[in-house]
Amino acid sequence: MLSALDHAGTSATLMAAEAFTPANVVADRFLHVVLFITVVSSFYILVEPAPYDYLTVALGFACILARVSINRVILPLLVLLLVRDASGALGLLKILNFGWVQLAGDPIATIITFDYPDSIRFLAISFYLGLSAVMYACISAQDTMRRIKTIRAAFVLSAVIAASLGTIGYFKLIPGLDVMFTDGFRISGGFKGPNDFAGFMVPALLWLIEGFMLDRIRIHNLVASIIIFIGLLLSFSRGGWGSFFVTAVMMVYLLFVTQRQPRIRRRITFQVIAGVVAVMSILTALSSVDTIRQSITERAQVQDYDVGADNRSRFNLEVDSFKAMFDHPLGMGPWGFAHATNWVSHETFIGTALNHGWVGGAAYLTLIVLTLYVGFRSIWISAPWQAFLIATYAAFIAMVFEGIFGDTDHWRHFYILLGLVWGLAAATQKHLRAGRYAAAQNSPVASPRARGYSIG
Repeated sequence: MLSALDHAGTSATLMAAEAFTPANVVADRFLHVVLFITVVSSFYILVEPAPYDYLTVALGFACILARVSINRVILPLLVLLLVRDASGALGLLKILNFGWVQLAGDPIATIITFDYPDSIRFLAISFYLGLSAVMYACISAQDTMRRIKTIRAAFVLSAVIAASLGTIGYFKLIPGLDVMFTDGFRISGGFKGPNDFAGFMVPALLWLIEGFMLDRIRIHNLVASIIIFIGLLLSFSRGGWGSFFVTAVMMVYLLFVTQRQPRIRRRITFQVIAGVVAVMSILTALSSVDTIRQSITERAQVQDYDVGADNRSRFNLEVDSFKAMFDHPLGMGPWGFAHATNWVSHETFIGTALNHGWVGGAAYLTLIVLTLYVGFRSIWISAPWQAFLIATYAAFIAMVFEGIFGDTDHWRHFYILLGLVWGLAAATQKHLRAGRYAAAQNSPVASPRARGYSIG
């Protein structure tokens, strides 16, 4: 029989495991409903503010009701994002012209007018998206398995909707959809461009592949992966293609080396072979369509707008923006380079330094490097969500890769992934501490190391 002391020790172990019990079940369910709807809506941003933006505000309110707290592990994410945006606010003063305009008939009342309202909107979006990343981090750090299941299901459904609408529009199966969900001969889904759309497909595909590797193959997930993969191909986004295939290989490798059971490793090997066959089959089928084959061949080559003689080519724009960065320590202000040149830098890290100044650019670069470090440390720790974290970490690396060749600083899905990496890292640290505590409590003679003390 258990003694009172044994019972107390068991209770302490359960508390150490931090089994999450929501204070208000209704508020918790409301949070999951709003979370699901918010993430599902993230595929449509053709208008700003997008429906996702309004729903994110509602999600914040749901977090307050559900008493979602901030973990100390997440604090660097919040601080670095605030530093970036505070630096951008200082840069904003350089490009705004304030003036007082007296209202007719009223000698006292005045209003403020300023130029470049899009700069204020740009900075506001940066600030709000940064807070959304912190919110996703806090959400996933608690009740982790349930909440990442909700996020994953909603994100995959959103990707399926976007890819389906884009594919239907591409083949002109329903009149009018080609105008809304394609960009010429490339699928853009509900995004402003094919590259944004392709970047959105990558996390959904990686999460589905991770499920195939370690879980049984479900028909609806298989159908979803085919739809999303076709959408990714028809986006004809070289960045999307490259980042997906590279990070998919990386994810499979990490899943393989972190699994100890030979049976699971054999399953991963078999799934890789089956996946390669499936990809080749889809590519062969799509390549039988002349227009698709020609587009694939064309997009696989270096384009004139990449390195052409035109000084507005992608490469030359990056060079020009890099030079301009050194001339403006405080930055050119949010959207300032665009106002001066009518072009954007097409490079997230240089663009951030131009929009937010050197301090803001350094804070953003530090955040990316720190996120990669925190995520890499966490993927090796055994936890119930370890495989999902590996897939999420690979998807985040894909976003970092995309940022080298394009502007990802306002991609909604980038901030979802950013928050998930930090939230899962925080949850992993809690899980690790709980495991050490439980091991120390169950040890007949707990050593100093088991109790958490170092041996000097």
